[in-house]
Amino acid sequence: MLNVSRHTKLLVAVLVLLCLIPLTQRKVVAQRGQQTPILDIQGMWNHNNLMTEERATLINAVGGGAKIGDYTGFPLNEAGRQQADSWMAARLELPEHQCHPHPAQYSLWGPGNFRISNIYDPLSDRIIGMRLQGTFGRADRVFWVDGRPHPPEYDRHTWGGFSTAVWDGNMLTVDTDHLKEGWFSRNGITTSDSATMREHYIKHDNYLTVVFFVNDPEKLAEPFIRTTQAVYDPTTVLNAQECQPFNTNVINADQPRGYVPHFLPGKNDQLKAFAETFGVPIEAARGEDKTLYPEYMVEIKKWAQAHEKTAPTTNETREKPATASRQAASAIK
Repeated sequence: MLNVSRHTKLLVAVLVLLCLIPLTQRKVVAQRGQQTPILDIQGMWNHNNLMTEERATLINAVGGGAKIGDYTGFPLNEAGRQQADSWMAARLELPEHQCHPHPAQYSLWGPGNFRISNIYDPLSDRIIGMRLQGTFGRADRVFWVDGRPHPPEYDRHTWGGFSTAVWDGNMLTVDTDHLKEGWFSRNGITTSDSATMREHYIKHDNYLTVVFFVNDPEKLAEPFIRTTQAVYDPTTVLNAQECQPFNTNVINADQPRGYVPHFLPGKNDQLKAFAETFGVPIEAARGEDKTLYPEYMVEIKKWAQAHEKTAPTTNETREKPATASRQAASAIK
């Protein structure tokens, strides 16, 4: 009786294994199909002076970057706008911020070239991930393509976040979470640590286009979208890994130890400078979600026509806003 019981158990175990083999094979085939790259995006990528947006051109070509009070194109909610309003550029001079790396939600938008390389499994030699290196501050990233799950929410958040990727035709789609709070425009516009990001890497000949979708329920009224591009260049040199801080003896010397530069609510007198200089409505510069859509051009036109009628015409007055408003009105007629 004991022998029959053992034979029965053995037979049941064999049948179970035979049933699992097709499932395992399908899983392996699916993983291998997912990990097989459609295009090879490895290499050295140069994106300095390639971006067409004014903010990026200023950063990469002549220095500077986004202007205080310029929230155009950002669908900020009240919390995101309030945090941006309180930001002061002198904060970047603090010792703890001088070596602040660019977070993933901004790194490919700022200066610095980058390198993409494959990560191989040491036993099977299959591609299990891709490494992106070289961005400012060297918050290097890894895109895992081996099907591993994302860690739990309470796990560590980093500048590069945790990313998984899949090939969708000739496009690599990357999903990232576990990001630290960090800027995505260097004028105080900041995402919270609840932000998530989806990127699409698309290669056309020697050009690489990256499309970003940033979601942040705490700071954004709706997803924020932007693009960047780079050109393949084997001669590209990456930024140094080490940080070179400023002379802290002369920075914020008139402030007590531990002071953090900031504006209190309603005290930032620089917020209107961008709108007045470029002749746009204050509302349009404040980054409301409705200002992102083509329908808002009707409001811009109404404002430009009204502003042109009421703008002073003497030579002693400021003519820049009036000129800009006339240009805005003529551009959308």
